[in-house]
Amino acid sequence: MQDDTVRTFISNDGVAILEEFEGETDHPIANQLIRLVESHENELGDGTTTTTLLASELLTAGTRLIERGVPPTDVIEGFSIGAQRTLEVWDEIGIPVASTDRPTSPTEFDRGQLEQIAHGGTTNNRTGAWPLEQLSEDIVDAVLRVWEPRRGTVHLGYVAIEVFPGRNVTSSELINGTLLPYEPMCAERLLPIDAGILLVEGSLQPRDVSTNSLSVSGEYVTGGGNNRRDSRKIAEAIAEANVGAVFVTGDVSSEIGEQLARRNAVCFRNVKRSDVDVLSRVTGAAIRGPVTPGEPASSNDLGYGTVNVRAAQDEKTWLEVTAPKGTEPRSVGFVVRGGTESAADEARRRIKDGLNAVRAAVKQPTALPGGGAADVEAALAVRKLAPRFDGREQLAVEEFADVLESLPRTLARNAGHRPLDSIPELRTRHAGNNQRAGIDASGRIVDDVVSASDALDAQLVRSSSLVRSVEFANSLLTVDNVVLDTTPPINPEEIRTGTR
Repeated sequence: MQDDTVRTFISNDGVAILEEFEGETDHPIANQLIRLVESHENELGDGTTTTTLLASELLTAGTRLIERGVPPTDVIEGFSIGAQRTLEVWDEIGIPVASTDRPTSPTEFDRGQLEQIAHGGTTNNRTGAWPLEQLSEDIVDAVLRVWEPRRGTVHLGYVAIEVFPGRNVTSSELINGTLLPYEPMCAERLLPIDAGILLVEGSLQPRDVSTNSLSVSGEYVTGGGNNRRDSRKIAEAIAEANVGAVFVTGDVSSEIGEQLARRNAVCFRNVKRSDVDVLSRVTGAAIRGPVTPGEPASSNDLGYGTVNVRAAQDEKTWLEVTAPKGTEPRSVGFVVRGGTESAADEARRRIKDGLNAVRAAVKQPTALPGGGAADVEAALAVRKLAPRFDGREQLAVEEFADVLESLPRTLARNAGHRPLDSIPELRTRHAGNNQRAGIDASGRIVDDVVSASDALDAQLVRSSSLVRSVEFANSLLTVDNVVLDTTPPINPEEIRTGTR
């Protein structure tokens, strides 16, 4: 830190760690690496640690090859060949997580496999101090709620994740609705309310009508002798539809708020348009324009649910709006717990990783065995392919295979094992047709990490990590190609006379 202070930061999230360096370094490659990981995070939200590892290893391997005399063009070509073969192998060993390539219903998914992917996303398939695997079912429920099969999209923006420090992380829960930071204008005593909910886009204000010989105009005002009467009429136009809560994107005069409270309706003003959209998905309410005596609220406008104050935190009052019992709203909320604020924040990051991992599996319903199994299997195929190319490209293809094994090497090292012992054993098992042999959660080498450790990774995340990492390394090695090009400059005169 610039002021020489010491700050504690503990996280297992790759992009969260890299972002700590953003703005703290002027190194161009470091900044490009940060941008690479952030772009992957923005698109998929999971696999950032793997992306960082692969990109770093590829760049190191490419630089090493160039220093040995391999032309950068051959390095780039070899890496591209290795990446293509890897993607082919992953397609061959991919594990379907749905009964069809294009599912249209949640029932077509294998929920058990989706929960395995959620488990891997939140805990890296490890248990113990972070028993987040107990939330895997809730994570899958949340993703399937905001999935739109017709469009092939999953809107995680409709999963509201809010942190409430205190209690154990396993106390985190999925609510059948959403959490919003709004306070009622008045009459908090009326909460909780279980009644009709009205959503208004615009403002609720009394109007004074002034006339002249040329035109008639209506303007919102805050004073005037008719304001109280107009406010009463607007409140009546709302309350007559049996409305219990009103959410308004614009301002609401204090008179209307008070009149609504007298009629047992709670009003919330200056609500974000995006939050009104979420409320519509939770309650089923239509979003309508301002209410006037001439355009009163009707039962067709209303949605239904329960409105209550969840908790007060950080000088905010958190409102909980839940759907009626027995319904499944298209927006949900995650209440994230943790013993301390930092623990709860880390739990939030891990839950987001789990949500993103499941989202990827829903968008492309195929998974890969984890624990380094998919990487060792691909490395084996890439090495078999290498002899088909000439000496220089062959070196690059073989080096690419070594890079693929950097993930299981890291897993072995983190488990306290020697990679020099673990990697040969993994190669032997894969050569014996054990395609799912890998390192399980306890650090053991097993023949099937999926059955032994529930280790499943969304194929979309892994493929994207690989492609982005190869493109990152190749783009920088292309720069080296330009810098290292010692070809004499072309003389246009020699080209014209044909002497060159």
